[in-house]
Amino acid sequence: MSAKKPVWFPLLGLGFALAGADKMFGQSGYRRLFRHLGLSEQAMRVVGMGEFAGGVLVSSAHGRRLGGLLLTMASTAVLTSELRKGTEQLAIPRAALLLAAVAAAAMPTPSSRSRSAKS
Repeated sequence: MSAKKPVWFPLLGLGFALAGADKMFGQSGYRRLFRHLGLSEQAMRVVGMGEFAGGVLVSSAHGRRLGGLLLTMASTAVLTSELRKGTEQLAIPRAALLLAAVAAAAMPTPSSRSRSAKS
């Protein structure tokens, strides 16, 4: 009997990858947001690259930990700026995304599960 694969990691990854692509391509709403947070357009693109790569990796069981770490770093950078700027209405959803990224980073990979089963 095969175990059910969690569907929320691929969905989380898709959401982050889409948001990251929007930032990498300089979508105007994200440009305004990053300007409001006091961050440069270059910082927006770097965060976007981290979100895009992290989102793609989180979608795969084998890349989930690395993707979760990338997303954790990107989300922490943006959350810190949101809190410094006093934009709690943005910081609360970002904190939830950060928790999801940390959960992805903490998930064991298939190879680590098989190693622990053999022990």
